[in-house]
Order: sequence, then structure tokens, then C-alpha cells
Amino acid sequence: MEIHSTDDPDTAIADWSVTGRVLANGNPYNMSYATFVTFKDGKAAKYREYWNPLAFLKALGGESF
Repeated sequence: MEIHSTDDPDTAIADWSVTGRVLANGNPYNMSYATFVTFKDGKAAKYREYWNPLAFLKALGGESF
């Protein structure tokens, strides 16, 4: 995981990844994520996460574009 600093002390950004296997078909699952969290009054107020849906589809055994 890599945490990125921002000019806004209430915003956190992290790049992280996971690896594993899909239980249903044994395919590898390798995914990278970018997560953005904004805090207000010490609680998460907004959460956004970005990932590659084509990699997800491939892991499930579907066709990629």
C-alpha cells in the first residue's frame, strides 16, 4: 500500500493491490485499487474507490474487450 499526501488534511488517498484466486474457477485475481476518503468530524464522509473492471471480468472467466 502506498499512502499519498494531499493539501487537504481531511482527505486520504491510497494505492493498494490484492492477489488471490477465484474460488469458483481457480483463475488468478490480481487487482490494483485507488481509494479516496474524505473525513468530516473524525468520520468517513465520502469514499471513492477505483479499480479495473476488465481485470475483474477476466478473473471471473469472461471475455475482455
